[in-house]
Amino acid sequence: MMDPQALLCFTFICIAFAGAGAQSPSTPPTATPPPVSAPPPVSAPPPVSAPPPVSAPPPATPPPVSSPPPTSPPPASPPPATPPPAPLASPPAAVPAPAPSKKKSKAASAPSPLSSPPAPSAEAPVPTSSDSPTPSQNDNKGD
Repeated sequence: MMDPQALLCFTFICIAFAGAGAQSPSTPPTATPPPVSAPPPVSAPPPVSAPPPVSAPPPATPPPVSSPPPTSPPPASPPPATPPPAPLASPPAAVPAPAPSKKKSKAASAPSPLSSPPAPSAEAPVPTSSDSPTPSQNDNKGD
């Protein structure tokens, strides 16, 4: 029928599309209903709505102009506070240096025991063949 690799690729593609289709985007459905309901009310009062928006924009323009000046002065103050933390960082650096050396010695001893158990386990299957069961049965009978 189909090559195993082709079948495998086809399966993965199907799973990918199924996974993407199963994910339901929560934001788009929520955003869609409001625009649909908004157009009908807006279309009914267009003549009445036109005058208020025209008067609203002029008052809104002056406040933003006054806002920028107060924002500029504060940023100048923070830079002086930055230099003091740098000297404090130097002393802590000397303390961590001894800690890593101790950790390294502990880490080095751990791999050694781990490497020795695999060797016996590799030998264990060989004696487990027909020779091993026979002596164990003899030992049990002897007790």
